[in-house]
Amino acid sequence: MIPKDFAQGLYGAWLLACLNRNAINLFENTIESFWRSFNAAFLCVPIFIGLIIIRSVEINTGVGSVASTAIYSISYVISWIAFPYAMYHVTRLLGTEDKYFRYISAYNWATCLQLAALFIVSVIGSSGFLPQGLSVIITMVVVFSIFGYKGFLAHVGLEIRHGVALAIVLLDFILALIFESWTLRLLQAAPIASGG
Repeated sequence: MIPKDFAQGLYGAWLLACLNRNAINLFENTIESFWRSFNAAFLCVPIFIGLIIIRSVEINTGVGSVASTAIYSISYVISWIAFPYAMYHVTRLLGTEDKYFRYISAYNWATCLQLAALFIVSVIGSSGFLPQGLSVIITMVVVFSIFGYKGFLAHVGLEIRHGVALAIVLLDFILALIFESWTLRLLQAAPIASGG
């Protein structure tokens, strides 16, 4: 049985993906709801592992399996913490800190849908079932749809203008690039040879 918080969080995230503005009201603007939404990180672990397996074919790692596991684990945890931390300060600058808890609650649950979509297109792309050109187009459509979803979520969740919401999406994207670069750099680091 799916816990009530999981079901409500995913349902609300789905309605937001369908551009239902009122779905934001399914997320309580409380610190309890904020902390509960991080359960989404546990729900996404299998998807994250699946993405790692698919991408491992393309990445030449220079570290062992234990180090790789540690790097991926640390990167995963930080990725769930960094954006909420950044948005805590951003919302204070924007004067929307009173809507912070519900926005991050919705954002965290929405991440489950986004990762699931990325996993599906990754499976399609790696399977060779579709021509490479068509697979790339599908991937780009999904990626830009996710950007639009994030923008809509910021617009509705924080009640801000579209331009400001776009800036928040850009911030989210930059943070993701930083962690991706950091993770790849550590994975591809050559092991230090011991002196003789």
